[in-house]
Amino acid sequence: MTRSTLARRYAPLVALAVLQLLIIGFVPSKAGKSGNQQVAAANGGNRPTAGGPSAAAAGNTAAGAAGATGGAAGSTGGGDSVGGAPPGADVGGDITHCVGGRQFDPAIAFWAPPCVPGTIGATGIDNGGGTYSGVTGDTITLVDYVSNYGAQVNAILAAQGSLVTYDDAQVLDAAWEKFINDHYVLYGRKVDIITYQGQCQSVPPNYSCLIPEMQSIVNTYKPFAVNWQTTLCSACYAELARLQTVAVGGTGFSDELGRALAPYFYTAGESATSIQQSFAEFWCAQMTGPVKYAGTQNPAQNFNGKPRVLGIISTNDPDNQSTVQNFLVPLLEEKCGLVVDHFYFYDQDINTAAKQVAAGIAAMNTPTNPATTVLCLCDEVAPAFLFTGEQSNNYYPENVIATNQGMDSDKTGQSYGENGTLGCPSPQVGCEYDLAFGLGEIGVEEPNGVEGGQANGSDIGSRVFLAGGGTTVPGSVEGKTLGSTAKQWVMLANLIQAAGPDLTPESMAAQAASLGSVGGPGTPNELLDFSSGTGFWTQDAKLIYYDKHATSVYNGEPGAYIQVGDRVSLGGWQPTADGQPNIPLEGRT
Repeated sequence: MTRSTLARRYAPLVALAVLQLLIIGFVPSKAGKSGNQQVAAANGGNRPTAGGPSAAAAGNTAAGAAGATGGAAGSTGGGDSVGGAPPGADVGGDITHCVGGRQFDPAIAFWAPPCVPGTIGATGIDNGGGTYSGVTGDTITLVDYVSNYGAQVNAILAAQGSLVTYDDAQVLDAAWEKFINDHYVLYGRKVDIITYQGQCQSVPPNYSCLIPEMQSIVNTYKPFAVNWQTTLCSACYAELARLQTVAVGGTGFSDELGRALAPYFYTAGESATSIQQSFAEFWCAQMTGPVKYAGTQNPAQNFNGKPRVLGIISTNDPDNQSTVQNFLVPLLEEKCGLVVDHFYFYDQDINTAAKQVAAGIAAMNTPTNPATTVLCLCDEVAPAFLFTGEQSNNYYPENVIATNQGMDSDKTGQSYGENGTLGCPSPQVGCEYDLAFGLGEIGVEEPNGVEGGQANGSDIGSRVFLAGGGTTVPGSVEGKTLGSTAKQWVMLANLIQAAGPDLTPESMAAQAASLGSVGGPGTPNELLDFSSGTGFWTQDAKLIYYDKHATSVYNGEPGAYIQVGDRVSLGGWQPTADGQPNIPLEGRT
């Protein structure tokens, strides 16, 4: 798709003029090593303390921790062999740091990349010196952007185990920095992670503030990459790409956005395109039968046994809304003739939540043809309001998810049910989320490794944190958030190492696919692969349902997601004889 086509696609969805100026059509497709002249300014002096601890508290909303060590399709085999060294690698060099053909022991994290020969922590290497902005002969400068979500959203994120404040991020960033420097061949360089407290309002995204803030970060710190682990502001990632700075961590955006921003965009999660295509294939294979999983609390409107009518709720971020309207809806009609005419695109503004909930329920529960099945393509916060609104309106449809934005963590699911009560203010009448099901992306949730603020190493995030010299995990950081944050930094380190000594966004993109594949169907872990060229690492999904009676392995509390069958890659959903997913009803209410 051309840039002009992208512009035509996005423009009708953008309400603010500033956002219209930042659509994908303004992003250059390539950039040379234009940052060389800025390298000295970017990396001189002591580490800045950006924003400072007095700045507003912030939160991250990324997906939960990945699973335990699993099979690695397409990765290097047994023994300390080299499975495709990057350009400029010393192929005859030291590989004693490698374990089983991987750069570090995959028992720490199954994300470990193929073994690369060389000396960890080496200095004085002829690596080309300053190859790009933020890259000198001895330093790679990276910025970790911590969101300013505000007190109300932070409170919800804390209840869901997804809150990371500026002070938390400083502790974590020190561990991620040390882990990368101690485990990767960086050709004479070391990474320097600058923790930056966001100064602009993120919920809803204040574009007139956020876009200039992206510019200020680039101008001030001149980083090679900015990591912002959020579901918000696709325009912010577009602006970083326009500034020829690698943007990492955008969650829930489309393949089309990723391709348009290449080689400046990467995220460890699954794209909106992929999860929605997976949902369309799942629906057309296993959801053609009558309604089966609706609540029965309102006898006057019992949807069970009636033909399914799908309603879709998503954010009004231009990329999110466009992906639903221009990709998912046509795909459902093409694949199985499903016509969707119930929509609500919400603004991520907690101050207008009550008004938006009323409008959203009205769009779903129409008088003559209500949606029997509501698909929430949502961030973690919005469902708390959606399910409360459904309950208060005595509306009990099938609640279905297809999530790449963190809803599929046990802790988050619990917050929508009778234990957390964020989405169920009256649990005595039965919660909307009791029979919820759908698709999720994250791998097996391991036991929570955070006990009283101490990392015990039992979950994947804790293992990386400990291997990076961490000792005490900030008390507000749950294991699932620790894991998802570690995954983003390990992903970036994998890409930097794969690029070789001539580190640029172009060399990184050229070598991304050489990392191969790990996880996927047949393993407990998500399929990770960059061969699509979209910048999204996760490439498959799993069918899950929420069981309020099941005890979560993750935190020992009642309420857990149960996986049905194997993980499924695109094209792998198989039809069922009765047009129903293989999800039990007994014992779930």
